[in-house]
Amino acid sequence: MLLLEGLLNFSRDILPSNRGGQMDAPLVLTTQLLPSQIDKEALNVDCSWMYPSEFYEATMSQPHPSEVRHLVDIVDNRVGTVGDVRGYGWTHDSAGLSSGPSNSQYKILDTMREKMDAQLALASQLRAVSVERVAKQVIESHFLRDIRGNLVAFSRQKIRCVKCNTSYRRIPLSGSCITKLAINSGTSRLDNSSDGSHASVCGGNLTLTVFPKSVRKYIQVTNDVMDMYGIDLYTRQRVEWMQSSVDSLFDNDKVTVMTLSDFI
Repeated sequence: MLLLEGLLNFSRDILPSNRGGQMDAPLVLTTQLLPSQIDKEALNVDCSWMYPSEFYEATMSQPHPSEVRHLVDIVDNRVGTVGDVRGYGWTHDSAGLSSGPSNSQYKILDTMREKMDAQLALASQLRAVSVERVAKQVIESHFLRDIRGNLVAFSRQKIRCVKCNTSYRRIPLSGSCITKLAINSGTSRLDNSSDGSHASVCGGNLTLTVFPKSVRKYIQVTNDVMDMYGIDLYTRQRVEWMQSSVDSLFDNDKVTVMTLSDFI
Protein backbone atom coordinates (compact mmCIF):
# COMPACT_ATOMS: atom_id res chain seq x y z
CA MET A 1 0.00 0.00 0.00
CA LEU A 2 2.86 2.39 0.73
CA LEU A 3 4.39 1.62 -2.63
CA LEU A 4 1.09 2.32 -4.42
CA GLU A 5 0.84 5.59 -2.50
CA GLY A 6 4.08 6.78 -4.05
CA LEU A 7 3.42 5.37 -7.51
CA LEU A 8 -0.12 6.74 -7.88
CA ASN A 9 -0.17 10.05 -6.03
CA PHE A 10 3.16 11.21 -7.41
CA SER A 11 2.95 9.81 -10.91
CA ARG A 12 4.10 12.17 -13.66
CA ASP A 13 0.89 11.31 -15.56
CA ILE A 14 -1.23 12.74 -12.74
CA LEU A 15 0.86 15.71 -11.56
CA PRO A 16 0.13 19.10 -13.17
CA SER A 17 2.37 19.99 -16.07
CA ASN A 18 2.92 23.64 -15.04
CA ARG A 19 6.13 24.88 -13.47
CA GLY A 20 5.05 24.53 -9.84
CA GLY A 21 3.15 21.27 -10.29
CA GLN A 22 6.21 19.07 -9.78
CA MET A 23 8.23 21.40 -7.60
CA ASP A 24 7.53 19.73 -4.23
CA ALA A 25 6.57 16.28 -5.51
CA PRO A 26 8.82 13.41 -4.31
CA LEU A 27 9.60 11.97 -7.73
CA VAL A 28 12.40 9.80 -6.31
CA LEU A 29 11.52 6.81 -4.13
CA THR A 30 14.13 5.36 -1.78
CA THR A 31 14.02 2.06 0.08
CA GLN A 32 16.75 2.89 2.58
CA LEU A 33 17.05 5.98 4.76
CA LEU A 34 20.57 7.34 4.88
CA PRO A 35 20.99 10.13 7.48
CA SER A 36 24.03 11.47 5.63
CA GLN A 37 21.89 12.22 2.56
CA ILE A 38 18.92 14.01 4.13
CA ASP A 39 18.32 17.71 4.61
CA LYS A 40 20.83 19.35 6.93
CA GLU A 41 18.03 20.94 8.96
CA ALA A 42 16.90 17.46 10.05
CA LEU A 43 20.38 16.77 11.40
CA ASN A 44 19.97 19.58 13.95
CA VAL A 45 17.06 17.82 15.68
CA ASP A 46 17.61 17.43 19.41
CA CYS A 47 17.48 13.79 20.55
CA SER A 48 18.72 14.16 24.14
CA TRP A 49 17.07 12.47 27.10
CA MET A 50 18.13 15.34 29.39
CA TYR A 51 20.08 18.61 29.27
CA PRO A 52 23.27 18.88 31.34
CA SER A 53 23.72 21.68 33.84
CA GLU A 54 26.62 23.02 31.71
CA PHE A 55 24.14 23.77 28.95
CA TYR A 56 21.94 25.94 31.20
CA GLU A 57 24.98 27.74 32.62
CA ALA A 58 26.28 28.46 29.11
CA THR A 59 22.99 30.02 28.03
CA MET A 60 23.44 32.82 30.56
CA SER A 61 26.05 34.41 28.28
CA GLN A 62 23.82 33.97 25.18
CA PRO A 63 26.39 32.16 23.01
CA HIS A 64 25.97 31.16 19.39
CA PRO A 65 24.27 27.73 18.99
CA SER A 66 27.38 26.33 17.33
CA GLU A 67 29.37 27.02 20.50
CA VAL A 68 27.18 24.81 22.70
CA ARG A 69 26.17 22.10 20.27
CA HIS A 70 28.63 19.69 21.89
CA LEU A 71 26.61 19.92 25.11
CA VAL A 72 23.40 18.63 23.49
CA ASP A 73 22.92 15.33 21.71
CA ILE A 74 21.71 16.03 18.15
CA VAL A 75 21.23 13.78 15.14
CA ASP A 76 24.33 15.15 13.40
CA ASN A 77 26.52 13.76 16.19
CA ARG A 78 25.10 10.27 15.63
CA VAL A 79 25.59 10.00 11.86
CA GLY A 80 27.66 6.95 11.03
CA THR A 81 26.90 5.15 14.29
CA VAL A 82 24.28 2.62 15.28
CA GLY A 83 22.24 5.40 16.88
CA ASP A 84 21.76 7.47 13.73
CA VAL A 85 18.23 6.13 13.11
CA ARG A 86 17.25 4.71 16.52
CA GLY A 87 17.23 5.54 20.20
CA TYR A 88 16.08 9.16 19.86
CA GLY A 89 15.20 10.66 23.22
CA TRP A 90 12.92 13.39 24.51
CA THR A 91 12.80 15.44 27.69
CA HIS A 92 9.03 15.76 28.21
CA ASP A 93 6.17 13.40 27.51
CA SER A 94 3.30 14.65 25.40
CA ALA A 95 -0.32 13.62 25.11
CA GLY A 96 -2.36 12.97 22.01
CA LEU A 97 -2.81 15.74 19.48
CA SER A 98 -6.59 15.38 19.76
CA SER A 99 -6.66 15.81 23.54
CA GLY A 100 -6.82 19.61 23.40
CA PRO A 101 -9.89 21.84 23.42
CA SER A 102 -12.59 20.66 21.05
CA ASN A 103 -13.48 24.24 20.17
CA SER A 104 -11.35 27.39 20.29
CA GLN A 105 -12.30 30.71 21.84
CA TYR A 106 -12.03 32.26 18.38
CA LYS A 107 -15.13 30.29 17.36
CA ILE A 108 -16.97 30.63 20.67
CA LEU A 109 -16.77 34.42 20.81
CA ASP A 110 -19.17 36.09 18.40
CA THR A 111 -17.81 39.51 17.45
CA MET A 112 -14.31 40.54 16.45
CA ARG A 113 -14.23 43.03 19.33
CA GLU A 114 -14.78 40.23 21.84
CA LYS A 115 -12.05 38.15 20.20
CA MET A 116 -9.65 41.07 20.22
CA ASP A 117 -10.39 41.96 23.86
CA ALA A 118 -9.85 38.35 24.94
CA GLN A 119 -6.51 38.11 23.13
CA LEU A 120 -5.20 41.40 24.51
CA ALA A 121 -6.47 40.56 28.02
CA LEU A 122 -4.44 37.35 27.93
CA ALA A 123 -1.37 39.16 26.54
CA SER A 124 -1.57 41.76 29.33
CA GLN A 125 -1.41 38.99 31.97
CA LEU A 126 1.72 37.34 30.57
CA ARG A 127 5.00 38.90 31.68
CA ALA A 128 6.86 37.41 28.72
CA VAL A 129 4.51 39.08 26.21
CA SER A 130 4.32 42.75 25.26
CA VAL A 131 0.65 43.62 24.87
CA GLU A 132 1.55 46.69 22.81
CA ARG A 133 3.46 44.52 20.34
CA VAL A 134 0.59 42.02 20.14
CA ALA A 135 -1.87 44.82 19.39
CA LYS A 136 0.46 46.24 16.73
CA GLN A 137 0.93 42.86 15.04
CA VAL A 138 -2.82 42.18 14.97
CA ILE A 139 -3.48 45.59 13.43
CA GLU A 140 -0.75 45.26 10.80
CA SER A 141 -1.19 41.59 9.91
CA HIS A 142 -4.99 41.31 10.17
CA PHE A 143 -6.96 44.53 10.32
CA LEU A 144 -4.99 46.62 7.81
CA ARG A 145 -4.76 43.74 5.31
CA ASP A 146 -8.48 43.04 5.63
CA ILE A 147 -9.43 46.70 5.13
CA ARG A 148 -7.08 47.05 2.16
CA GLY A 149 -8.29 43.81 0.56
CA ASN A 150 -11.97 44.68 0.97
CA LEU A 151 -11.33 48.17 -0.37
CA VAL A 152 -9.75 46.76 -3.53
CA ALA A 153 -12.54 44.18 -3.84
CA PHE A 154 -15.17 46.93 -3.52
CA SER A 155 -13.60 49.02 -6.27
CA ARG A 156 -13.36 46.02 -8.63
CA GLN A 157 -16.60 44.28 -7.78
CA LYS A 158 -19.33 43.15 -10.13
CA ILE A 159 -23.00 44.09 -9.99
CA ARG A 160 -25.52 41.27 -9.56
CA CYS A 161 -29.17 41.08 -10.54
CA VAL A 162 -31.36 39.93 -7.66
CA LYS A 163 -33.90 38.40 -10.06
CA CYS A 164 -31.90 36.36 -12.60
CA ASN A 165 -28.51 36.43 -10.79
CA THR A 166 -26.70 37.84 -13.85
CA SER A 167 -23.41 39.62 -13.08
CA TYR A 168 -22.29 42.86 -14.73
CA ARG A 169 -18.81 44.34 -14.73
CA ARG A 170 -20.32 47.80 -15.19
CA ILE A 171 -23.76 49.07 -14.29
CA PRO A 172 -26.08 49.28 -17.35
CA LEU A 173 -27.19 52.79 -18.30
CA SER A 174 -30.80 51.81 -17.68
CA GLY A 175 -30.02 51.16 -14.02
CA SER A 176 -31.68 47.74 -14.14
CA CYS A 177 -30.96 44.27 -15.52
CA ILE A 178 -30.99 44.14 -19.33
CA THR A 179 -30.73 40.35 -19.65
CA LYS A 180 -33.23 38.87 -22.09
CA LEU A 181 -35.46 36.17 -20.67
CA ALA A 182 -37.23 33.69 -22.94
CA ILE A 183 -40.91 33.15 -22.13
CA ASN A 184 -41.93 29.48 -22.27
CA SER A 185 -45.23 28.21 -20.78
CA GLY A 186 -45.28 30.77 -18.03
CA THR A 187 -41.66 30.17 -16.99
CA SER A 188 -38.65 32.31 -17.70
CA ARG A 189 -35.12 31.31 -18.62
CA LEU A 190 -32.06 33.05 -19.95
CA ASP A 191 -32.23 33.51 -23.72
CA ASN A 192 -28.92 33.51 -25.57
CA SER A 193 -30.43 33.66 -29.04
CA SER A 194 -29.31 36.49 -31.27
CA ASP A 195 -32.71 37.35 -32.76
CA GLY A 196 -34.31 37.93 -29.36
CA SER A 197 -37.63 36.42 -30.43
CA HIS A 198 -40.13 35.60 -27.68
CA ALA A 199 -37.91 37.24 -25.11
CA SER A 200 -38.42 39.98 -22.58
CA VAL A 201 -35.95 42.10 -20.64
CA CYS A 202 -35.45 40.98 -17.03
CA GLY A 203 -35.55 44.49 -15.53
CA GLY A 204 -34.55 43.23 -12.09
CA ASN A 205 -32.92 45.40 -9.48
CA LEU A 206 -29.13 45.45 -9.30
CA THR A 207 -27.22 45.04 -6.06
CA LEU A 208 -23.62 45.14 -4.92
CA THR A 209 -21.60 42.00 -4.25
CA VAL A 210 -19.25 43.79 -1.79
CA PHE A 211 -20.88 46.24 0.60
CA PRO A 212 -19.37 49.30 2.32
CA LYS A 213 -20.08 47.76 5.71
CA SER A 214 -17.59 44.97 5.03
CA VAL A 215 -14.88 47.55 4.28
CA ARG A 216 -15.52 49.60 7.43
CA LYS A 217 -16.09 46.72 9.87
CA TYR A 218 -12.60 46.81 11.46
CA ILE A 219 -11.97 50.57 11.48
CA GLN A 220 -13.66 51.33 14.80
CA VAL A 221 -12.13 48.41 16.69
CA THR A 222 -8.71 49.34 15.28
CA ASN A 223 -9.04 52.91 16.56
CA ASP A 224 -10.15 51.66 19.99
CA VAL A 225 -7.15 49.33 20.25
CA MET A 226 -4.74 52.12 19.27
CA ASP A 227 -6.20 54.49 21.87
CA MET A 228 -6.17 51.87 24.63
CA TYR A 229 -2.70 50.36 24.13
CA GLY A 230 -0.70 53.28 22.69
CA ILE A 231 0.38 52.04 19.27
CA ASP A 232 3.48 53.67 17.77
CA LEU A 233 3.16 56.68 15.50
CA TYR A 234 4.09 54.83 12.29
CA THR A 235 1.32 52.24 12.68
CA ARG A 236 -1.17 54.93 13.71
CA GLN A 237 -0.38 56.96 10.58
CA ARG A 238 -0.86 53.86 8.40
CA VAL A 239 -4.29 53.32 9.94
CA GLU A 240 -5.25 56.98 9.51
CA TRP A 241 -4.12 56.90 5.88
CA MET A 242 -6.19 53.78 5.23
CA GLN A 243 -9.20 55.29 6.98
CA SER A 244 -8.92 58.47 4.89
CA SER A 245 -8.84 56.31 1.74
CA VAL A 246 -12.05 54.58 2.81
CA ASP A 247 -13.73 57.88 3.68
CA SER A 248 -12.75 59.43 0.35
CA LEU A 249 -14.44 56.55 -1.45
CA PHE A 250 -17.71 56.43 0.48
CA ASP A 251 -18.19 60.02 1.65
CA ASN A 252 -19.43 62.56 -0.89
CA ASP A 253 -17.50 65.82 -0.45
CA LYS A 254 -20.21 67.77 -2.29
CA VAL A 255 -22.86 66.83 0.28
CA THR A 256 -22.37 68.98 3.38
CA VAL A 257 -24.82 68.84 6.27
CA MET A 258 -25.02 72.29 7.86
CA THR A 259 -27.04 73.65 10.75
CA LEU A 260 -28.17 77.14 11.66
CA SER A 261 -25.19 77.59 13.97
CA ASP A 262 -22.86 77.37 10.95
CA PHE A 263 -24.21 80.71 9.67
CA ILE A 264 -24.01 82.55 12.98
